[in-house]
Amino acid sequence: MIFSTNRGDIIGLARTELDAHTLGISAIEEIINECGFKTVVSDTQVSKAFSDPQEFGNSSLIRQWIRKNSITVLGFSYRLNCDDAVLIFQKLMYQLEVNKFLAESGGPLKKVCFAGLPEAANRIEKKYGSRVSVFQGDEPPLESLSLLGIDPGLAPESITEIHPYDSFLEDFGKDVIRKGDLSSVRAVDRHTSRNYGLKTERLIDRIRHSKENNLPPLIRAHAGPYQQNRMEAVREFTDWAKRLAASGYLDILSIGTSQLTQERFGEEWGDMPNGGGVPINSPEEYSMIYAASRPMLVRTYSGTKNQKKLARIYEETLNISWHALSLWWFSEIDGRGPNPVSVNLKEHFEAIRYIASTGKPYEARANAFKPEK
Repeated sequence: MIFSTNRGDIIGLARTELDAHTLGISAIEEIINECGFKTVVSDTQVSKAFSDPQEFGNSSLIRQWIRKNSITVLGFSYRLNCDDAVLIFQKLMYQLEVNKFLAESGGPLKKVCFAGLPEAANRIEKKYGSRVSVFQGDEPPLESLSLLGIDPGLAPESITEIHPYDSFLEDFGKDVIRKGDLSSVRAVDRHTSRNYGLKTERLIDRIRHSKENNLPPLIRAHAGPYQQNRMEAVREFTDWAKRLAASGYLDILSIGTSQLTQERFGEEWGDMPNGGGVPINSPEEYSMIYAASRPMLVRTYSGTKNQKKLARIYEETLNISWHALSLWWFSEIDGRGPNPVSVNLKEHFEAIRYIASTGKPYEARANAFKPEK
């Protein structure tokens, strides 16, 4: 069904409380707002309801949110496990259908959109066809506007203008594919780097070795499989580490850990809901992954509390290549951590003092979020 979004429409953007991937929502919200359209983003309570939209109270809350804010276009984002994404979205669509919230039944919603991983997006597109617009995350701004039913001609120059560097990267990629050079790429031999693959190796050792020998930059990849069975996920990731190490193409393995790993490391999880990423819950599991990853360098996320303790664990088990902390987020200010801001700052300062004593680099992380009103 062809539809258009006009100035009088209000676009609701929602996610579940488990999915910490807020950057995509922030990015599309900024684009929509720059085109002169109004958006409403789900707060903590509504996001929690979207985690299980079929539960009666949650369904009612979602409908109230849509009615109260006069939402006419609904966008739902879930970038974790693909099976969960499809199931949650099906539940959401069912509730919207049976409660006659879709325009085809006389309801307020002209359009429903889904944003998620490619597999989930493809499955949802196959099931719902043109009834749902799907986003896989790699769409340029003008295509995103079209999927939302917004005339790309309304976009300001700041959106339509293509940066020369972006054009260069696209042309470079197309040229590599056209020439077939990709198949000729070989792993970079770095084995003569100081302390290569040992617990005493430092990130700076490989950087210095690369500069002195005119080698390509170090390559990092971020990965972490999520499964309902925690130990199966840890075993799968350990296998990934072995295979990546054996290939020789990857220099730095960045561990994408789950929400509970970051919130409650070392605690009893029971049936607590978890987010995407590998659910590591002990120093022994980190040590196992480190052993499997030889000779790659390894790093991982920090947590929502006990930052100094976690930094010490990462040093002892992973010889972490560098630490990454943000002084503000993963706290009460963004709803993803238990600490008040003052406590969070104190813990981070203590962690940074410890990190300084190790001689490892510290990456000051930033996070895009908007405090709830």
